[in-house]
Amino acid sequence: PRRQTTINVEFTSRFLRPAEAVLLLISKNVGGIDGATLTFSLKSEVKHIEPADTLKCKSPCYEL
Repeated sequence: PRRQTTINVEFTSRFLRPAEAVLLLISKNVGGIDGATLTFSLKSEVKHIEPADTLKCKSPCYEL
């Protein structure tokens, strides 16, 4: 009790729409004492998007 920890959660979106997930942290029984199970609802927000790769090609538009 009354302790803090940092957990980094990384998400890479493949879509422009927001995504939702549930993060469930289940405690381990230590010395016969059970801890609380924590549940978090995560929602993404896409603020910036960059192309993964750029491809350049050259070809004639029309041939007889």
